[in-house]
Amino acid sequence: MTLKLTALGTAASLAAFLSVGSVNAADLAAPKTMPVEAKAPDPLIGFSFGSRYQTDYNFRGVSQSNRQGSYQSFFEAQYFGGFAYTGLATYQTRLPTQPDMEFDLAAGIRPTFDKFALDLGVLYYFYPNEKRLLGPGGAFLTTANTDFMEYAAKGTWTATDSLTLGLNVFYSPNFLGQHANGTYTSGTAAYTLPANWFSFLPEAYSGGFSISSELGYYFLTAAKTSATGQIAFNLPSYLYGNVGLSYTYKNIVLDVRYHNTNLSKTDCFNFTGDYRGFNNGGTSKWCGDAVIGSITFQTSTAAPGIYAEPGGLLNLFR
Repeated sequence: MTLKLTALGTAASLAAFLSVGSVNAADLAAPKTMPVEAKAPDPLIGFSFGSRYQTDYNFRGVSQSNRQGSYQSFFEAQYFGGFAYTGLATYQTRLPTQPDMEFDLAAGIRPTFDKFALDLGVLYYFYPNEKRLLGPGGAFLTTANTDFMEYAAKGTWTATDSLTLGLNVFYSPNFLGQHANGTYTSGTAAYTLPANWFSFLPEAYSGGFSISSELGYYFLTAAKTSATGQIAFNLPSYLYGNVGLSYTYKNIVLDVRYHNTNLSKTDCFNFTGDYRGFNNGGTSKWCGDAVIGSITFQTSTAAPGIYAEPGGLLNLFR
């Protein structure tokens, strides 16, 4: 029986939201430090939450939403001044197994050492109410359950007030429930652009622009029929990169980003099980180049942002 892998299930999907996840979009932006007089003391327990709309939910170069828009949300609790955390996130998906959504859980620690910061955590990816896709003759083309766990280690170095560099490693011993090892490694860079480059804007809005990029490689082994069973098919390892421009104002982040991989359209079909490929010569466009826009609202108990000024969001549009 021929097996097809379901669409790449957002390993490290808090990617867009929780910093243990794969660096994505505005997460790459260099962090800003609040003035001493404005910064609240670190609470014993803090919270952050937000929501996002993306024109395409792309994870490590592969569309998770059939090249369509995706609504997303997240919530995170931080403990002991931000040293430890737990969190969850939801993503609107359009995958071959037709889950109701993607629901992710994460937990970890974030120790800091001067200009160095670490994020060590574990993530679990849950796809409720999946369905198996049937092919000609009643053969199953997707697995019954693509839930899986991933371990993550992320390090960042604040080289200057404007430049942040990072290295990331993510590992799953059972990638997408395929009994395959998946290891993703990447390097990131983010640079905050000088405010005087945007002097044509009102002073209140001239800062907050940054450029950022990520270059990574996904090492994947063969999928198996069981933990000790025979090889079903080989998963293609591949190169992935993105580069984009972000703008942050208070709690709002706008981002436009270019994504691409070196997967061929045939490899992409075999890798994702993109259901459109069955009527398109066994190919898929889910892994090709894509320009994706997003708008994110985020806030936390440590940095209220919009809520700190009279008028709030209305000031953004005046």
